[in-house]
Amino acid sequence: MSRRRALSLWSLVTLTSTTAQQISFRATSSQRQLGGIAQHQQVHPDLSSHECTGSGQFGLLCLFHNLVLWQKQFYYITSEEISIPEVREGWHLSWHPRGEAMLPEHVTVVSPSALPWEHEQGVQTEYLDQALIYNWLDQGNMFHQMMEAGNFIYATACRLLDACTHDTSHYQLFATGYFEFANDNGLPAAHESLQCLTSRIPRWIEDSYWDDQVVVIGKTAVGLGGHCNESEHEDKLQCEWDSISYMQNEYTSGHRQLLLDCLGVTDQSSKPSQQQTKVTIVQRLLAKGRSMLNVLEMKSAIAATGAEVQIVNMEGKTLKQQAEVLAHSHIYILVHGAAMALYMFLPKHAAIIEIQHHYAHSAVYPSDMHQRTVTRYDMDYHHELLISQKSTDIFLQKDKVLKDEVYQKLTAGEQLQLWEQGLCPGEKDDKLQQHCVQHWIFLAGNMVVDLEMLKDAYHRAWQSLPA
Repeated sequence: MSRRRALSLWSLVTLTSTTAQQISFRATSSQRQLGGIAQHQQVHPDLSSHECTGSGQFGLLCLFHNLVLWQKQFYYITSEEISIPEVREGWHLSWHPRGEAMLPEHVTVVSPSALPWEHEQGVQTEYLDQALIYNWLDQGNMFHQMMEAGNFIYATACRLLDACTHDTSHYQLFATGYFEFANDNGLPAAHESLQCLTSRIPRWIEDSYWDDQVVVIGKTAVGLGGHCNESEHEDKLQCEWDSISYMQNEYTSGHRQLLLDCLGVTDQSSKPSQQQTKVTIVQRLLAKGRSMLNVLEMKSAIAATGAEVQIVNMEGKTLKQQAEVLAHSHIYILVHGAAMALYMFLPKHAAIIEIQHHYAHSAVYPSDMHQRTVTRYDMDYHHELLISQKSTDIFLQKDKVLKDEVYQKLTAGEQLQLWEQGLCPGEKDDKLQQHCVQHWIFLAGNMVVDLEMLKDAYHRAWQSLPA
């Protein structure tokens, strides 16, 4: 379905309920601003309501009024017979560890006369003015979490909660899938980006922080992702990033500005001369794979043009430190990976040289992969895609490959071909070759970058910079 067609199908659905026999919980203005806590023996929040916009079952954005969180479950209070709309909580359904990541599994419809906390003694009530429900915040790597999922969260909050700037973003981010802030398997910078989305620490709904509290939420935004269509070949939904009708430049650029403001990083202009060009080469740790084995030769080749070149390892750096590096770079060189998430911190008109091994480029990524990231930001970046042409440019980490059960089942000839010629066994696009590319070449392979190709790419990148 085209984006224009999808937009023409947007509709508005509103469900509201009222009752004359209701004792409402009213927060003071200070409590609304700060999420204040009040003691109540009996808590009767206002009845719930919601309004949704969207073109189908998997394209809804919903704003809920007066949802209540109690004992790891959301409650929708109404005296009417209703069903909760199936609203997506995650940006990619196939990554959800508990199924389809739909809101109904976390919401219970309850009558105002049968509130489950009504007879609890000394219960605390916390009022939250705004919240956003999302599923499973530890997705993939820094790129998927900060640049993709972060964009979805920002766009939804901006649209439904008017939380479009650093100064106006004070909603509570709820994770319905398991999430423990700052205990993130090596993604501290990605979690910093989540913290920047709002002034509140993101929390899991089953976090002990919420124990014995009735949390009344004034407005709750739900619905991430775009319009998903059933795949012709697989029994699952096909959700492409490009299909998201509301992920336009006004949202991606706003997300970028919010992070810059949060981190206190100044957006730099890019008008270097040949002698002032600042080049950053991001080098991954050798043990992690996709490291450039001749990175010192790369630095020397570029420095010979008069440029100022630095080699940077991002591991262990805070998000602010990483953003500062990019904000002061005119040309950014990296092997395809999570560091692509940092594109958004480059100054306008900067240039990017993205390096890929030819196996990974042809078998794993679509040819327009860079366009889905670079062109999302209205920054006029120049992008060079440097694709290694030689199988022998890749050097596999033996300890990772040798213990792989798939590798152990290869014939002696296939193993020899892999190590001596850098050729994956199997036919193009079959499961064996896909496994080789993704697990050995991409995750366990380091590479030598062709210096002549690099010089040509650098020359084009430099010429693209404004004078």
